Amino acid sequence: MARPSIKQERRNQILDACEICLVRYGYAGTTLSRVAETAGLARPLIRHNLGNREDLLAATVERFISRSDEDMEDWLSELPRADTLVNLIDWLFDPETSDPHFIAVSGALGVAAMTDENLEQVLHRWNDRFVDRLATIVIDSNPGTEESGAITVAAGIAAIYLGSEPGTKSSSARPFRLQCKAAAIRLTETLEK
Repeated sequence: MARPSIKQERRNQILDACEICLVRYGYAGTTLSRVAETAGLARPLIRHNLGNREDLLAATVERFISRSDEDMEDWLSELPRADTLVNLIDWLFDPETSDPHFIAVSGALGVAAMTDENLEQVLHRWNDRFVDRLATIVIDSNPGTEESGAITVAAGIAAIYLGSEPGTKSSSARPFRLQCKAAAIRLTETLEK
C-alpha cells in the first residue's frame, strides 16, 4: 500500500505560516525565509511546495479568499430564519464565534492592497461579495428597504466588523467589541420600517 501524500498537508502548513507572517511583518516583510522559519521548515521546501515569493503570496491570498467565501456561506446557512439580521450581528461580534486571525489577515491584506493594484482588485471583489450577502440579509429582514439603503447599512456593518479587533487578546478588548456591536445594531435602526 502506497504511503499517502503529505503535499496538501505541507501546503496548508506553509500557507498558515504565511498568514502569520502577513500579520506580523506585513505583505512586504513576508519573505520565504520568514515563512520557512514560522512553518519550521527549510526554505527549499517552501519553494518546492509553493514556488517563489510571489507564488506563495498569491496562493495565500487565493486560499484566504476561498476559505472566507466558503465560511460565509456556511455561517449564513446556519443562521435561524427568524431575526436573521439580529442573529448575524450577534454572531459577528460574539467573541466565541468571531475570528481575530481572519480579521488580522484581512487587515494586513488591506494595507498591502494600498500599493498593489492586483491585490486591491481581488480584495475589492471579495469585499463586494461580503457586502452583497449582508445586504441580502438586510433586505430579507427589513422588507421594503431600498437596495441602496441596504447596501449602505451592509457596508457599514462590514466595516465595523473588520475593524472590531483592537489587536489584543486581553479582556480589555471586550468593551470595544461590545461598542462595535452596538454601533452595528444602531446602524440597522436607520432602516425604514
